[in-house]
Amino acid sequence: MSSTFFGFNIARSGLFTAQRSLDVSSHNIANAETAGYTRQRVDAVQEDPLKYPGTMMGAGVTTEAVKQIRNDFLDIKFRYENMVYGESSFRFDSLSEVEAIMNEPSDSGIRTVMDDFFNSLQELSKDPSSLTARAVVRERAHSLTYTISHMYDQFEKMVKDTDFAVKTTVDEINMYASDIASINDQIFRAELGGVKANDLRDRRNLLIDKLSSLVGVEVVEVSESTGSSAFESKKMNILINGNMLVSHDKVNKLVADEQIDHPAGIADISVRQVKFSTGDPLNVDAISGKLKAELDIRDNASEGARKGVSFYMKKLDEFVKTFAEQINGVHMAGYGLDAATTGIAFFEAESGGDITAKNITLSKKIEEDLDNIAAAGIEDDATVGKGLAGDNSNILEIAELRHKNDMFMWGTPDDFVKSLVANLGVDAQDAKRTMNNQEVLTQQIETQRQSISGVSLDEEMTNVVRFQHAYNASARMITTLDEMIDVIVNRMGRVGL
Repeated sequence: MSSTFFGFNIARSGLFTAQRSLDVSSHNIANAETAGYTRQRVDAVQEDPLKYPGTMMGAGVTTEAVKQIRNDFLDIKFRYENMVYGESSFRFDSLSEVEAIMNEPSDSGIRTVMDDFFNSLQELSKDPSSLTARAVVRERAHSLTYTISHMYDQFEKMVKDTDFAVKTTVDEINMYASDIASINDQIFRAELGGVKANDLRDRRNLLIDKLSSLVGVEVVEVSESTGSSAFESKKMNILINGNMLVSHDKVNKLVADEQIDHPAGIADISVRQVKFSTGDPLNVDAISGKLKAELDIRDNASEGARKGVSFYMKKLDEFVKTFAEQINGVHMAGYGLDAATTGIAFFEAESGGDITAKNITLSKKIEEDLDNIAAAGIEDDATVGKGLAGDNSNILEIAELRHKNDMFMWGTPDDFVKSLVANLGVDAQDAKRTMNNQEVLTQQIETQRQSISGVSLDEEMTNVVRFQHAYNASARMITTLDEMIDVIVNRMGRVGL
């Protein structure tokens, strides 16, 4: 037969379990709007029953654990899609900036100023001796060279800004890694006794979610025995492309060291090379996330789906080099208005050397004397080196270069610029489409996660009422047992007295 007070123990266990459940519901309600919080539930089980001849008597209830309601598979899916979203959104923003720099089609883009330049040559051909027409040619040439060099300068600045963004992202990754390592140690120590550090795990999961948008990571939990204890606690490692970033409570930080030369060979720009603090290189081709997009935008000068600013800088250089060579080749064969004006280049490098998009400028000789514009293709018989008065054959030949189909692999100068802009437009559209798709997909998975892990205030209020009734019922049971024992102690044997 059970003890007289056995019923008290059963009622007490129900009272404490209901109270624990109310505490957990209160914790859920308090954190309903806390970022990264996972709702919790009391895992209650029956106490081991007492054995009696022919039967077993229930011994009440006990709380085995307070568990998180979380789906690990959705966490993995979310972090992957969040990584792709972080990469595509930065790429779209950067390509939108490239589009703004190129500014095509517009009244101030390369195509417009190039058309104005060729139109001024046509006007000069109507009156080759007109100083006014020659002055217009000079000003149109100024506009063309300034537009090109200014565009190149903006691309240069964008590369430097993106390089700074790489450094900032590396610092963010290291910050999250350090915070995760610190929490790893706290969780490990807290769980040595066999309990789950739920709130610490929530903080760690939120940090991993944020980290996943910056760089693709692999999260690995390794069980480790605690020796004499019957419990096991897990240590977490985080890897980037197989390289350890976080090893439990230790961090192998990323380092963004400045190097002298840009990987794409762009002169006068030093950028940061990313590697691990151990000296191991970071395989840029194998990583993903925002850091990958930043490095691609900064460095990738090759054809393909991931063209960066460097690609457009090199194409601009290619355009200027061929365009200037073609103009100069024809101009140097013509004659100006004064003697000894043959062999003068129309364009030159601002500080000497090869002509590039950064340094292209109008020839100093033309800048100083408009007579040096070689409009004539025929030499005056009376004066060596002077063009025949009224001859416009050379300036017409220069003007016709705008229609030269084999000047570039992509056709005429205008075709080259249009093709470059079209390439940029396609890349930007692809990046935008990917970004929009990823935003929807990431939000959809997050909604699924919240449907499982998020706090529903309606559900919690229902639980509060349910646990309150259970608590009251257990309390009423204790009161009833107290009244029963009171009869035995104070009233038995007193009948008739």
